[in-house]
Amino acid sequence: MSTHLHTLWQRAMDSAAGDDPFSRLRRSSLEVAASDFGISMPPEAKSAAVQLRLSDASSDTGAVAALEAGDFLRRVQRAVARLAKARRARLADVARLTSVDFDLARLNVAAASIGSWVVDLSYPVTEGNSRASAFSTLWTEIGVVELIRALPEDDGDDQSIESIDAASPVIRRAVADLVSRVSDERPELSLSLSVRRISGEVLKSSVTPRQASILRERLAVAREERGIVRVRGRLDGLRTRRQIFYLEVAEGREIHGFVDESLMPAVRENLDHEVEVELETFVMRARSGKASQKQYRLIRVGKQQSQLPAGDDVTL
Repeated sequence: MSTHLHTLWQRAMDSAAGDDPFSRLRRSSLEVAASDFGISMPPEAKSAAVQLRLSDASSDTGAVAALEAGDFLRRVQRAVARLAKARRARLADVARLTSVDFDLARLNVAAASIGSWVVDLSYPVTEGNSRASAFSTLWTEIGVVELIRALPEDDGDDQSIESIDAASPVIRRAVADLVSRVSDERPELSLSLSVRRISGEVLKSSVTPRQASILRERLAVAREERGIVRVRGRLDGLRTRRQIFYLEVAEGREIHGFVDESLMPAVRENLDHEVEVELETFVMRARSGKASQKQYRLIRVGKQQSQLPAGDDVTL
């Protein structure tokens, strides 16, 4: 990237100094632009932030009603708190959330425009007896990343929609938090989420009304014939942003399935190596009785165990 462009970017960042919502919104937009155009940011410029967008296809302008916007933010907060609690307590599923769970994975709206919000992952300064721990930012970021990786990357990402079949119960429940439809009167909304991690990595996802409908159908299907199998094979692929692993087993046969965030480092370390893995298996059964092919979720690589253990299925 040219020095001239970097200089212009730095000047724009300098002009956005300040703690007011508009300055923070400008800095967030500039940091996303830096990632898109390969502009290196100084360490102090990197922070965690989430951007949420929502649009109503039934509206001529795409404008979203205030009630829908508020409901959407509540759904995102609930899904993030649920995923953060599952990782923090190492639970296969989380059905009940307390005020402490929301405190430890709190999202703060830093700035907003029509149909778009910039959300801080940092916990605000609190009194010494606050229930929020010093690690609240970390748990919030983990919850946001888990949610974004479980959702489609774009309108053509059907593989991510299929992988939800083999996701852990808590991830299925969190996605249901986001896409469930209360009534036929509620409009179908298009949504997108992006996160810029403290490391500088940017992850994005989007859900169209069509995809939301498919996800609801998949989440409503019962999972039967659950089991755990141990196999040896070569890990020959990983979709890092979508949490899908590929394993070559006997006679060149390849299987793929879902891998949660806590096992991603172990998969990367063992790529192109033969290793013993443990898989949780499912068969999906529709209301008609028709069964799917076997689905897989990676729960152990070598000696590294997933922080989302095998468990009873989610009842939505």
